[in-house]
Amino acid sequence: MAALGLSVGLVVTAAPAAHASDQLQVRYVGSVNDDLGTLQVVAESGSDITAVSAHIVSYGTGKEVARVKPKDFALSSGDRKSGVWRTKEPLHLDQLGDYRVDVELTDADGDHIAQTSAGQLSYYVVAKFSALTVDRRAIDRDHRDIEVSGTLYERWPTRELRPLAGRQVDIDVDYWTQNTVSTDDAGRFTGSVHLDNGAPVQAVFRATGGEPFVLYGESELVQIGVDQIPTRFISQVSSTDIDDGEAVTLTAKVEQQTAQGWVPLAGEAGGILFGPKEGRTETVGGFTTADDGTFSVTFTPWDGGYFQLALDTTEDPFLQPSTGLSDLVHVHHGAVFTDFSALRTDERTVHAEGHMDFPDGFTPGTVLVTVQRSPDGQDWSELSTVEARWDGTGYYFFADLEGSGEAQYRAVYEGGDGFQDAVTDSALVAG
Repeated sequence: MAALGLSVGLVVTAAPAAHASDQLQVRYVGSVNDDLGTLQVVAESGSDITAVSAHIVSYGTGKEVARVKPKDFALSSGDRKSGVWRTKEPLHLDQLGDYRVDVELTDADGDHIAQTSAGQLSYYVVAKFSALTVDRRAIDRDHRDIEVSGTLYERWPTRELRPLAGRQVDIDVDYWTQNTVSTDDAGRFTGSVHLDNGAPVQAVFRATGGEPFVLYGESELVQIGVDQIPTRFISQVSSTDIDDGEAVTLTAKVEQQTAQGWVPLAGEAGGILFGPKEGRTETVGGFTTADDGTFSVTFTPWDGGYFQLALDTTEDPFLQPSTGLSDLVHVHHGAVFTDFSALRTDERTVHAEGHMDFPDGFTPGTVLVTVQRSPDGQDWSELSTVEARWDGTGYYFFADLEGSGEAQYRAVYEGGDGFQDAVTDSALVAG
């Protein structure tokens, strides 16, 4: 077998042609990010990779300081044709620093490569923090200072943890440094920070020299919340039933809860909508509370609904944003009779008919008209309820009624929550 030397430092030993594979290659070599003393090799081949070995070489002297044999590697992920091999244990070297890594691979086809400078081992100490402790998980308006405590360790590439004494630790609030403290002989530190809103708090070690040289490290984030003061709306409307085109006035008050009970909240702003709880709403406008926490607004709605109130607390995170809902305001759209008549057809039958109109542009789904009879125009009894239907000129209705003797007849429409009530003039029918 012949050996071919390449300028990139790769040596390939060819197998017999029947078994040759030109896919055997090193894809990556380096330290594991969170475990710098562990070496990993990413490699692939057209057949199973049967052996992985590495040489750790000093950049300064060019001498090999350690050899990692095939038995020292284990497949960590993937498979033997394309996988990640890692050392079973962290490497133990005499000196910290960067090292050149040369790699050799062999596969089941008998191919073998030796690649010089395949990657780099970063053999360093890294800063590591214990879980932070804080004296409160939430601030309130009167308590905004947080005391943060923890322990800083140096994690050696062998995975050994030692307290890191006499080093500076930054305490960051929302990723900005607010306080810098020093660790004691046991690596412990304590510092206070001030918050005006909820934010993440974190301890950070930024490499600043010293022996040994220690790489950057940060603690897990601790989210600090806000204990907000409950708020509420109290409201009333000038009327819960208005005709189409009429205005309604909302009077409301915003309060906050204190140890002494609910008190007015002055100088706070918010917004007002009007409409159904679900569906299309109209913008009424904004409000700012007076010294007694009150505000009012007059509005002409196009249909029934609620005043929907929202308190804007973006300028004061210690206030709980709240919403309010007024009583339901019914808007009664126009309903009128345009004509009505009642005529006797025989001695025992009266024919009544007429038309209705809804002039405001709103029409009920079903138009029910009740025909009534009274012998004296005072006491009325219901005779028949019929459905009025569109006939091109209006909503036409008719009824053939049993009735003898002289009497008065009229038609009545009950509009319910959405329409006005309507009643015709009475029509006198002789006996």
